[in-house]
Amino acid sequence: MANENDKPLSGAPAAGGSRRPDERTPLLPLNIFLPEIGPRKVAGLIAFFVVLAVTARSIRYLLCFPLWPDEGFLAANFICARFDGLLGPLAYHQVAPLFFLWTEAAAVKLLGFNEYALRVFPFLCGIGAVFLFVRVARNLLGGLPALLAVALFAVSYYPIRHAVEIKPYSVDLAVSLLLTLGAVAWLRNPEKTAPLWALVVFAPIAVGLSFPAAFTGGGIVVALLPAAWGRLRSRIAWCCLPLTLIAGFLVVYAVSTGPQLERESWLRKEDPATSSFNQDQAWTRTFPPLGHPGRLAAWLLRTHTGLLFAYPNGGHNGGSAATFVLFAVGAAVFFRRGRRLPLALLLSPFLFTFIAAILHRYPYGYSARFNLYLAPAICLLAGLGGARLIALISSPRLRKPVTGAALGLLALTGTATAAVDLFHPYKNIEDVRARDFARKFWRGQPRDVQTVCVYRDLGIEFFPRLFQWGHSSRYLCHQEIFRDDPGGGGATRSLRPLRVVVFSVPDRFEPYAALDEVRWRNWLETTTEEYEFVSHRRYQVNAGIDSHHETYDIYEFVPRPPETEKTASPEPPPLPGKPIDSAVPAGYHAVSEHR
Repeated sequence: MANENDKPLSGAPAAGGSRRPDERTPLLPLNIFLPEIGPRKVAGLIAFFVVLAVTARSIRYLLCFPLWPDEGFLAANFICARFDGLLGPLAYHQVAPLFFLWTEAAAVKLLGFNEYALRVFPFLCGIGAVFLFVRVARNLLGGLPALLAVALFAVSYYPIRHAVEIKPYSVDLAVSLLLTLGAVAWLRNPEKTAPLWALVVFAPIAVGLSFPAAFTGGGIVVALLPAAWGRLRSRIAWCCLPLTLIAGFLVVYAVSTGPQLERESWLRKEDPATSSFNQDQAWTRTFPPLGHPGRLAAWLLRTHTGLLFAYPNGGHNGGSAATFVLFAVGAAVFFRRGRRLPLALLLSPFLFTFIAAILHRYPYGYSARFNLYLAPAICLLAGLGGARLIALISSPRLRKPVTGAALGLLALTGTATAAVDLFHPYKNIEDVRARDFARKFWRGQPRDVQTVCVYRDLGIEFFPRLFQWGHSSRYLCHQEIFRDDPGGGGATRSLRPLRVVVFSVPDRFEPYAALDEVRWRNWLETTTEEYEFVSHRRYQVNAGIDSHHETYDIYEFVPRPPETEKTASPEPPPLPGKPIDSAVPAGYHAVSEHR
């Protein structure tokens, strides 16, 4: 007699436990083909949600959102980037996988430094992740569980958003799905070891593309051990998998990841050297407080009902509790039906990430972006949990509208996300203002004037550490995108007037951005040996807005004739970034002028 737990939740007869699944049969006999939503309708609806997913991601990519600060920090590393220059620590205190960095650098060299080129690799990974997830869901679940899982994944906000950002999070997602798909393919047909050998080859590439690939790969090694050990060929392939995974990880860690993390110790602990900008302690809030049982229990509850489970959307303080409940129900279905290996495959990356968080090496929870690679497991189990709860409704007359309402709500969520992007094509309005001003400013420079950036072209820093953190990264990126001669070199003695651009942010907002007046006066004295100061203009963008206020000081000079002796200026130029009594704020326009 068949085990009761091997019966389908509703409808179709159970698949025999010993029968090898074909291409149309999911790995697990957990199909829920309700009478009102049969296989054809399931296939059609999955196709609809795939189209919706691709459309939502494509719209966001084509809208070309302005760079927001986190993107600017990493994007600045690709300005005139050399591949060997991306080894080791990065500018602006960033950490990112080496192969991801090299792919981004290659895109910029081929397509130019612009938002589309910088985002094309994450975008392609985000699109690819949709199709990979569909394949995993069909192979693992099938039926209504697969449909609900695909719908949930397709319309979720964070996979859409991070598919179009200059960050490696969508790459983490795609790599995790590729690894999972290989493991599922082998579980479907253990007699063929080709999927295992594919994992062996891909593992070192995966850890070069994605930090958390080590967690997904480690989970696969553990989950597949019981099934792989029974056959000699699969045992050999399985033994090679951890070897290539660990070898790839160690090589990448030695040449890139390790030096990055060593310098950015502020991510994992308090660091006095970076006290001016690490107030949020980027990762420390994601580490479990093991020494305090009461706080640990609260942390676990808060973490697993917060943004970690924000699919299709969610928030802190229990904002994602419903998804977690569905996830738990789905896990219980796997467990009760004796499908321990696939369940271990889905859950083991959580365990490895949690261990890394205990060791203060990688974040667990708090923000969806850190753990986007866990989205497939969350959506798969939540989809199964939702299907299980729907199957508990015995009346078809009630079950049909409930199923339709769930799918309709998910479709509406994806449509609304795309609509919001169309009418709100930016993350912060401050990002739009910064880009609009930079475009107008750099493209509006006259040809008969030699315009130079004091930092990029002259190699002078009037504000120590300003170009190590903050929105100076966005300033550099915009200059590279919109300037006719980005990185055109230093000022040269010529008959043309000289225009010097000095960027700064108010030091009342950013303590590290205080002016070095001695360095400024020394530069001014040297410059006025050959040039005569003519005028000063100041432009302020996002004036008064904490962490977004940008100041452009423009100093204009004319060449001094060789026979003319230097004379002291009756009114010395205003200090860059310092308040001017006559300044009158006026949006994007010059707020002060000195002649």
